Amino acid sequence: MPSGLSLAANGLRFVPAETWFELGVPATWTFEIIDDNGDIVTVFEDSHGELAHLILVRRDLTEFQHLHPTLETDGTWRIENLEFSEPGVYRVFVDIVVDSRPTTLGHDVFVPGEMPAKTRPAASRQAQSQNYRIELRTDEIAAGEHTQLMFDIRDDDERVPQLKPYLGAFGHLVALRDGDLAYLHIHPEETDPESGRVEFGAQFPTPGRYRLFLQAKPDGNLITSSFDIEIDR
Repeated sequence: MPSGLSLAANGLRFVPAETWFELGVPATWTFEIIDDNGDIVTVFEDSHGELAHLILVRRDLTEFQHLHPTLETDGTWRIENLEFSEPGVYRVFVDIVVDSRPTTLGHDVFVPGEMPAKTRPAASRQAQSQNYRIELRTDEIAAGEHTQLMFDIRDDDERVPQLKPYLGAFGHLVALRDGDLAYLHIHPEETDPESGRVEFGAQFPTPGRYRLFLQAKPDGNLITSSFDIEIDR
């Protein structure tokens, strides 16, 4: 079953202190992870260079943030200066590892205001971020099968940039299923930093529409780009 559809899984529960935020106002946000006994979990294991990864996406998949909260000794997780630039309903995913078991939990938060409509293409395989052009080079993607996702990164002069590590690999990819925001675990593959290409192994559980958020560091510059794919079978 895809991850992030529930606030509780694997004997753990995601408990945020607040779920409503004021538009454009930086806030300090805290949350806890509670076990089946009602105790606050205080011990977490490293995952891709961090104790927790926090992904925030608006439910129409047009807004995205990837943050790393800090853990206090009492088990409280804290994010300083959390800010939302657009109103709407957001899904917050927290990626953690407890007792050697990776878990993704999800919770909705709300930013009141008039939500502007944003359209997304049915499919998109090219993106621009800063002065870099990114292209998804994988043609055949089928549900239920292992897929190698390949992204090429070039600058505006067609130069192949030097890729620098980001979170222990040369790229980080989040895939979300349109409709329920099922969260897919994507695994980075070995990549030549001189190639300008980042690769991931993925398996999409069902046909449907998905949005991919790619983060990489060409020339040491962190970039974020998004791609839309439609899987027919």
